[in-house]
Amino acid sequence: MTLMGHNVARGAGPVFVGVATMLGAGAFGSISPAVADAGWWSLAGLALVAVVAALTAVSIADLTAQSGSRGVFRHVRDRHGVWPGRLAGVLDLGGRVVGLAAVAGLAGAYFGSVGPIIAVVLVVIACAAHQVGIGPGHRLWLILASMAIVTLVLVVIAGLAIAPAAALTITDSSVAGSDDPTGILAAAGLLFLGFGAIRHRSPRWRTPMLSVAAVAVVLLVITVVALRQLGGPRLALSSAPLGDTLRAADGASLLPVLMLGLLAGTLLALYDLVGGAIETVGELAAAGEVPDVPIRFRPVGVGVGAAGLAVLLTPVAALGLAATLLLGSYAFVNSASRSLCRAERSVWLRTGCCGLALSVIVGVNIAVVALLGALAVLLVGTLLCTVSARSAESV
Repeated sequence: MTLMGHNVARGAGPVFVGVATMLGAGAFGSISPAVADAGWWSLAGLALVAVVAALTAVSIADLTAQSGSRGVFRHVRDRHGVWPGRLAGVLDLGGRVVGLAAVAGLAGAYFGSVGPIIAVVLVVIACAAHQVGIGPGHRLWLILASMAIVTLVLVVIAGLAIAPAAALTITDSSVAGSDDPTGILAAAGLLFLGFGAIRHRSPRWRTPMLSVAAVAVVLLVITVVALRQLGGPRLALSSAPLGDTLRAADGASLLPVLMLGLLAGTLLALYDLVGGAIETVGELAAAGEVPDVPIRFRPVGVGVGAAGLAVLLTPVAALGLAATLLLGSYAFVNSASRSLCRAERSVWLRTGCCGLALSVIVGVNIAVVALLGALAVLLVGTLLCTVSARSAESV
């Protein structure tokens, strides 16, 4: 199995690193905005988005088994043609670039007023690693993954060891963080980035399903612990939810450990997002959809775009926009898997149909601003790809 552009040893290692990568993209910052929309009902949103991720993981595994390892653009283009492939490619590339800004911004929020600077630095580090061709070996991936996982375990232990302070009972549903079942879909979308950040490349559906299940369980426990210690309204206002959870649980002495784990998990996630963006650019360039920029310059373009968005957008706004774009690409890849006959599918359930429907339902209900932003990205990106493709045909 290939993770983050590197071949790692078979066995538990790839799954462990994959889980840490997904958690690095979602566990440290996306809890707060999700709770702000639904309170304790955000747990139902987590269950829903885990189902979306699981269905899509099976769809991608089945497509990979039939067509080989490739990105969303190639799968959709080969199955549905030029225009659907173009739309899927724009959504996937846009989602990963904006996702870089979101993940970096959420991590930077833990550093207070210098957060935007930290976010840009983290993006630069991830892109620089691709630019100079420096890829961590298997052992370093495991070290970074272990740091992230151990940190989350410590937060959970600390949060469960200390009884929470008495929280005020909020009955006004208009208060952010109050229990509101109407916010389940929005919460699901905001929790999606962790599941949507990693690139599944295994033709066997059990491997990505195991990663999705593990991430869902860990996110569930972390969200419950944070809600237990802080309560919905207080957690909704937190820009550093795990840090505030430790402080509430009298675990402030663990904050330096939390920061190290945060950086480790964030770098794993950013590296994979950069790799996915570069891969999509390569596939688009090979099809004439974008100018064929030399490979060594592609990380620079991705990094400049992500760094600019990290400065211009708030982390929560970037999170919603990235999730909407990536869910759109998930809808297309699930649609592509619908072309597989029963003998080519690994499970009896029509994962493509179910994944397509749920991806659209969740994606369009995150926020009106995120939906409008995604439509703007799709319109501009498709227009640019069309112009590039026609220019390539005329040469």
